[in-house]
Amino acid sequence: MRYTDETILAIDPGLRELGFAVLDGPILVTHGVLGLRLVAKQRRLEVAKRYLHGLLRTHRPGVVVAEKTYRHPLPWLDQLHQLTRSAMNLATRHDAMFAMYAPQAVRATVAGNGKARKPEVAVAVGHRFPSLRIHLTQDRRWKENYWQNMFDAVALALHHQATATPPSRGR
Repeated sequence: MRYTDETILAIDPGLRELGFAVLDGPILVTHGVLGLRLVAKQRRLEVAKRYLHGLLRTHRPGVVVAEKTYRHPLPWLDQLHQLTRSAMNLATRHDAMFAMYAPQAVRATVAGNGKARKPEVAVAVGHRFPSLRIHLTQDRRWKENYWQNMFDAVALALHHQATATPPSRGR
């Protein structure tokens, strides 16, 4: 049973850190980062897929959105694209729609500038969800980079909400 069709699972794919967020309408249900740096490189894709499957089972989103990725000729670099394709396949299996968006389009919607940098997007997301502002300033650069993945995932969900056309309702 689905919570609502407005539930969105957004992922910022990464094989070192995978950002995720779940929005149910205007409410940020959950958010975070799956750290994969300590997982052996050959197992990262498998661990990320398993985690995504768990998020889909738990939250039952109507839509899964991801940042657009591209195929790469080198196998170890192509794993990022494989992760996005896996998210699409998992969404289909869980009866959810799937959408991919280019980072520039997301930045233009959320920060008002398609060339905005990650910190600018994070500030814009922090304005929308004040509870996330704690992650804006960190004492270490790696922590800021880590949390940027979560901010990007929330931005993806906000972009989808702003640009997706709602299904027509028959009367």
